[in-house]
Amino acid sequence: MKIAIIGYGSRGRLYASEFMKADDVEIVAVCDICADKLEQAKQDCGEKALLFENAESFFVQGKLADLCVVSTQDATHEEYAIKAMSLGYDLLLEKPLAVTEKGCQAIYEASKRYQRNVFVCHVLRYAPFFATIKKELDSGKYGKVAVINLTENVGHWHQAHSYVRGAWADTTKSSPMIVAKSCHDLDIISYLIGTKCKSVSSIGSLEFFTRKNAPENSGERCLECPLQKDCLYDAEKYYITDEGKWVGKVLDEWPRNVLATAPTREKLYEAIKKGPYGRCVFKCDNNAVDRQILNISFEDGVLASFVMTAFSADSYREIHIHCEKGDIYGNMEKNKLTCSLFGTCKETAQVTVIDIAQENDEFAGHGGGDGRLVKDVLANMRGEAAEKLTVIENSLRSHFIGFAAEKSRLLGGAVVNVDK
Repeated sequence: MKIAIIGYGSRGRLYASEFMKADDVEIVAVCDICADKLEQAKQDCGEKALLFENAESFFVQGKLADLCVVSTQDATHEEYAIKAMSLGYDLLLEKPLAVTEKGCQAIYEASKRYQRNVFVCHVLRYAPFFATIKKELDSGKYGKVAVINLTENVGHWHQAHSYVRGAWADTTKSSPMIVAKSCHDLDIISYLIGTKCKSVSSIGSLEFFTRKNAPENSGERCLECPLQKDCLYDAEKYYITDEGKWVGKVLDEWPRNVLATAPTREKLYEAIKKGPYGRCVFKCDNNAVDRQILNISFEDGVLASFVMTAFSADSYREIHIHCEKGDIYGNMEKNKLTCSLFGTCKETAQVTVIDIAQENDEFAGHGGGDGRLVKDVLANMRGEAAEKLTVIENSLRSHFIGFAAEKSRLLGGAVVNVDK
């Protein structure tokens, strides 16, 4: 089976590594505008892989593979996805589908027109944490879902990296935060409820990562700032000195490999000295919100609330599902579920704790979801039994909710109907 990849950043390279675990897969082409990333692809995928420095030179070759992975920046997804399908490629498309509701619809219509399979990287559906929740709900013993509360704790460091200094900081060049980051969460809510969304209202704003909160006498860049030593968001601490436990001790890992390909300490210092990731978090060109709340109404009276917050120590999700005969609470960081069936009182409730942490060791990323998604896509391509959880028909729902939520936010929280 032949695979082509457009966009060999941290996500594209991760998917390449997952695909290459299969004996019958060959990465035959990689396209990226960065020469360093193409050199990395050559090392990873072998000398036989064709390398292209822009999308035009890749597409002019016609169909080179069975499946095309599109893992470029958000604004290019619509164009590249439709072009690839027109050439006969099936797709694995990084989320979000596109940066507008119209663009998402265009990709869907193209998939029907060209009769191509489109898998969207809504990998949380494959993560054992959420797969176990879905299995519990489908058992029927909890009764009908009444309310779901889901919180995405983005993590203060993740917000600073991706949505203040990084590629998703300026929503005019990417997509709204609720779509760019949290379409994962809206997808999970839709998946667990299983009915159509009727309406959404949302409030949210950017309050903290702004110039009004910059400390007095702070510099424009971390390495030249007199307050660097005591700053929580100092880029040197984040990317180089290992003072934050989350960065680990391996240089070639996310988020350091976003700053430089095959990063060394010298490359990282150069990146924070001159690049966007060395800027003061209070003096960037960001407009992505750092907090947002959604109230969502589904058919059959099911309700959901979603909270996205930048202000947490770690990056994880927390969920509480209230059903008519029981409830399920889970913390994805701990990979534990507390499942309760109601009794006549608290003492007679049947409580089960499910520990699923040990199930995640085989696959990387998103609680084990990344590897399981790739495995399922390969099964589908081989004509084997596949779950096909993230086909485009399923993933469209979360995007429509997200764009409606952003419309509501800009209208000050007004209720917006979701009619698709």
